[in-house]
Amino acid sequence: MSEVRRSQGWLPSLAAGLIIGAVEAVLAIAFAAFVFGGLLVGRLGDGIGLYLVAAVLTLGILAWRAGSRGVVGSVQDAAVAVLGVVATTTAARVALLAAETTTGDAFEPPDVFLTVIAATLVVTVLCGVVFFALGKFKLGNLVRFVPYPVVGGFLAGTGWLLLKGGIYVASGVLLPARLGKPYLRTIETLMHSFVLQLWLPAFAFGVILLVAVRLIKRPLVIPAVLGIGLLLFAIGMLVTGSSIESAREGRWLLGPLESARWQPWTLRALSDADWSAVLGQWGGIVTAVFVAVIAILFNVSGTEVVLHRDLDTNRELRDAGFVNVISGALGGIPGYHALSLTALAERMSVNARVAGLIAATVPLAAVVFGAAVIELIPRMIVGGVLLFLGLAFLVEWVWDKRKALPPLEYGVVLVILAAVIARGFLPGVVLGIVLAVVLFVVNYGRIELVREVAFGETYRSNVDRPPAERAVLRTRGNLVQILRVNGFVFFGSANGLLERIRKRVEAAPLRFLVIDLRRVTGVDSSGVVAFVKVMHLAEAYGFELVFTGASDPVRKQLSQGGVVESEGIVRFEPDLDRGLQRCEEGLLEGAAAEPLVVAGGSSDGLAGMPPGLRTYLERRELPVGTVLIRQDEQPDDVFVLESGRLSVETVTREGTRMRLRTLRPGVVVGEMAMYTGVPRSADVVAETPSVVLRLSRESIERVEAADPALAAALHRWLATTLSERLGESLRAFDALFD
Repeated sequence: MSEVRRSQGWLPSLAAGLIIGAVEAVLAIAFAAFVFGGLLVGRLGDGIGLYLVAAVLTLGILAWRAGSRGVVGSVQDAAVAVLGVVATTTAARVALLAAETTTGDAFEPPDVFLTVIAATLVVTVLCGVVFFALGKFKLGNLVRFVPYPVVGGFLAGTGWLLLKGGIYVASGVLLPARLGKPYLRTIETLMHSFVLQLWLPAFAFGVILLVAVRLIKRPLVIPAVLGIGLLLFAIGMLVTGSSIESAREGRWLLGPLESARWQPWTLRALSDADWSAVLGQWGGIVTAVFVAVIAILFNVSGTEVVLHRDLDTNRELRDAGFVNVISGALGGIPGYHALSLTALAERMSVNARVAGLIAATVPLAAVVFGAAVIELIPRMIVGGVLLFLGLAFLVEWVWDKRKALPPLEYGVVLVILAAVIARGFLPGVVLGIVLAVVLFVVNYGRIELVREVAFGETYRSNVDRPPAERAVLRTRGNLVQILRVNGFVFFGSANGLLERIRKRVEAAPLRFLVIDLRRVTGVDSSGVVAFVKVMHLAEAYGFELVFTGASDPVRKQLSQGGVVESEGIVRFEPDLDRGLQRCEEGLLEGAAAEPLVVAGGSSDGLAGMPPGLRTYLERRELPVGTVLIRQDEQPDDVFVLESGRLSVETVTREGTRMRLRTLRPGVVVGEMAMYTGVPRSADVVAETPSVVLRLSRESIERVEAADPALAAALHRWLATTLSERLGESLRAFDALFD
């Protein structure tokens, strides 16, 4: 798919660009009113100029860099909500310092406005650096490890801050950050008739905008409602006979503004701002960046859905980082991909690059023409937009998610939101981080990290034993417990593992407990303590604890905690196969199982061999290391191990030798290849001095010609051997993959 988006012509692109630009200008003005209200209301015009320029840069640069992929950018609300708290707190601190400074002091207090500009610069540039670093080092998915309900709690808290900001812009009354008596007094103030008539229309406008967006799922609904709102406000002024001057005096308009032009305030902020006050807000700054990172990842994912295409998250992060570094250096606020504006360009089938560049001219024109136009914008529209954004977050996470999320996760969202309302955003963030850890522990602790595998009939080592020994192992299989552990063993899962072992030990006698650690990635101190307690159980109940497959780091952790080899109590084996071999040998020793010798000196395993076949067998003695069968050679014979021990080995692609199976006396080897005619699949090597009985293809042909009944018995014997091995393999696979 080409990256260049097709356009239906210049007129749709022009229309889409003008609509996007108008919405963006209103957003920039609303965000400026949110950040530069209160102590800085006298500099609101300068703040609007800065944020309008940020809108120009965000629209223009993202149109240039990402417009070919259909992306439209915008200054964003998520980080601005936290940035407003940072700005208000910083301004209050600097204003307090200025009030304490007497006129006779030689010290000149820092400029409050420039200090807020410095805080904005730090937040936005830091957002850009973090975005770019995440994209550069391909860590775009890193932040997605934050639990979904914790993210929801942050966004719901962001919605609350925007809701407060909307009421403040409309009425000039700011709700305190924490619950208490001042909070209740502020609520009383908001209920006064004069104040109520200022913020209630804005609240109603925000609700209408929210309902319209939820019911009429069309990209043009936002600009349409904004246009209708402006029209109704103008009609209301005409009906009531209100003049522009009376509307200003009644706080219905943003004006009067001294200026709305952009100036290089960041250069002055470098020298005249109170940087100690800025750095004192490091918690809020980090929170703003964190919220921005979460929000941009959500927006990029949503943009993929809107555009019906995959986007490279890391590339989008790099582009957004570039935008924010430039915008922040000029005093702008964070900006990145905008879902609604991208959807508008997509639905109108316009070239997003062209539409974005045209849109950038609208806030640019507002900067050029200055305060004369901007101060006529109704406060109820600007405040209503902020209220709409806040209500959208709150409704999504408090109402829409009530049935979509499990009760525990939904409760986490509500708890974080309650903390933000009661104590402020930063305490809410701290609580969210704590809850993220708790959720991780609870959810990870629920994962079944231990799988039991039945020993004996179902699963055993790769030592191929004669029928008598297999029968002994089947009867004593309940004395062995195999546990295969996966993942990271930590305090949330270690206790469950310990209790599981304790119940098994107390329920029935145990001779060996095999704990396979091959898939364990690490063990924390609580996990090590749990294994120490298991070691004490082994000593108390008289069973042997066999650890298998432990990696060097895990083995080192266990050793440092006191889990070391001890004769008859703890044993470490390199893999599960060797560990099971150790258990089998221990069980056979305990049962005093010895090979029974039948007539002719053969072992018990040869008892199933058809009578009369021995005269056709060739006896061979093999010194240690003798290769009986070579991999890839043609099969011409079958062997029966009379005494000693053989090893079935293969060579890996890396050139190393790997043991597949160990053969004990009475076992047949090589029968499958001779039946199928395919080359040998592995080497068979004598581990100890051994004696084998060879049955060649020629001998089998002589048996078939001379004694058909003996030949039939021979083939039944070999077929039975094959079926038993196949059945054992299938049972083992079922146990491992169940």
